[in-house]
This record gives sequence, C-alpha cells and structure tokens, in this order.
Amino acid sequence: MIELKDLPSYGLPEIKEINDRISYIPACEKPLSADVIIVRGDSHTYLFDVGSTLECLNYLYSLPDDKVIAISHFHGDHTWWLGTHRPGDSEMGPEDNVSPHYERPKYSRLYVSKQSAKYTNGGDIVTEPVIIEDGVKIEIAPIPSTHAKGSLAMTVNDEIMFVGDATYSASDNDGAFYNAQLLQEEIAFLEASPAAKIFLSHEKRPVKPKAVIIRQLSMILGKWDKSGPKIYL
Repeated sequence: MIELKDLPSYGLPEIKEINDRISYIPACEKPLSADVIIVRGDSHTYLFDVGSTLECLNYLYSLPDDKVIAISHFHGDHTWWLGTHRPGDSEMGPEDNVSPHYERPKYSRLYVSKQSAKYTNGGDIVTEPVIIEDGVKIEIAPIPSTHAKGSLAMTVNDEIMFVGDATYSASDNDGAFYNAQLLQEEIAFLEASPAAKIFLSHEKRPVKPKAVIIRQLSMILGKWDKSGPKIYL
C-alpha cells in the first residue's frame, strides 16, 4: 500500500474567492474532482463536498478538526476523501490514481443524505432543512434531482445556493434524460428559494443567475410528451 508520505510533494489547491465569506476550490477533470465550497463562519469553517485530488486532501488536513462538512451527493468526485473509493470506482477512471492509504480527515459534523451516508461511513442524515447561524446563515436541505438520488443543496445568507450536480441529467442506454416529476419538483424548489444565484459544480463559470437556470430547466420540462416519465435530451 502506498503511503501518502511516499508520494511526490503536493501543495494546497488554488482557491477562488466569491466574497469575503465564501470561496471555492475549482473542479478539475484529471482526476475528476468536484468544486469544493468553503464558507468561513465566525467559529467554524464549512465545506460543501471534499473533492478527490491530493491537493484537496492537503487542504482538508490544513483546517482545524472542528470543520463542518456537507456532501451534495454520493458520487466519488464529491465524496472521495470521506469514503472508501479506489481508482475505477464511481465516475473515476482506472487511471485516476488518487487514492493512496491516508488518514481520514477529521471534522466535527458531517451532513449527508441517506444515500450518501453509505459512501461516507455515516454522518447526520438530512431529511429536513438544517439551519446554522455562525456569522453567516447556512441552510442545508434535500433537493429533488434526476442526477442523483439523495442530493443536498446548501444556501448561504439566502443569497447563493450550491447544488453540486443536482440540476444535471442522468443517463441510461438510450441517452441523457430527466425524470419529469423530479424536474417539476426541482423547479418548484428553486423558485421557492430566496437565493438569486446558483453555483453549479464542474462549470468554468459556476455562478449563474437562478432565473437563467429555472428558465433552462423549464424549457426541458416543456419538451415532455407525457408518454413516459423520462424526458430525453
């Protein structure tokens, strides 16, 4: 088993600032790694997803042990350093050799869905909105999603909502699709949120006006012919 100390030196990741409270580690493709959202509270650091690169792991190690983590959904590029993933698991290719033997990063709370808990070795299961006040207001809530069952969204200061991959499609042998009922529920969820902006993982420009996302999803829903539950793209 490869020990982390035996690997080439890895520094801390690039961190981009959204405002004085919110920043993020950008997603990448090799290895496939999701954006990691960082929210600075008065007492704690709050993370939404943990990524899969060794730079992300180093960043997790650099934070105090009382950090609070929420996971958007169970896919490996979002949960890697809290799970038991290995190259070739989930969405990771066999060549994405990012999983040496390592010490699990410490944290004080972990918020997950029932589905994600299977991949993160537990955590606090979120079935209703969780509100945290720590110099910032954070709301963690289930969001309807075709992309992954058991998705969570995190909204900060009622201004910006982080959704991971929740607004994206799923795929089967016939191609990419949305479940019409879930899409209707997701649009209603977004419309009810006070946040005016949405952060989409894996995008070069991840912060989008919520109205634009709702309009795009509504256009897809408008293509539903009601012959079945799926809307193929």
